[in-house]
Amino acid sequence: MIDIKTLTLLPQNELLQASTLELKTWRRYRQLALRFLPYDAELSNRMTELGVACERRLEALRWAADNLGLGACVDLPALQDEPARAHPERFFVVDGATADQLLQEAMAAAMEAHRIARQLQAVNGTPELERPLLEYARQKQLECHILMESQTDQQKRA
Repeated sequence: MIDIKTLTLLPQNELLQASTLELKTWRRYRQLALRFLPYDAELSNRMTELGVACERRLEALRWAADNLGLGACVDLPALQDEPARAHPERFFVVDGATADQLLQEAMAAAMEAHRIARQLQAVNGTPELERPLLEYARQKQLECHILMESQTDQQKRA
């Protein structure tokens, strides 16, 4: 059996995985911010703030890549919204059950992203990426905490 801790990824692979994950996360929070807007402005603002945090993480990853001469690894498409995939008549959150479901899905995605961030940190073999990946994992953990608080707040309202 292969021990994952003995494997290392090339820095360009780590940067590409982290930045691709972060772009998907950014898109999800942008869409959630819009979907929650008619239901709960505070929750919508929280999703917007999480999206802004994604933009900052993408910039930090881009800076780390540039410092290693690997800027092309994080040259992702410009931050732009993807078309909504939900049914138009059910796009906006209008009830507690939908809000709960979306928050649970966001929490599951955030926990998976945190797991991946920790895994990238664990298999890192590039000293120059140690600090950026450590900070990336820490921020993903904070993101999970914020979503847990949001879930708790939502359940209290229900």
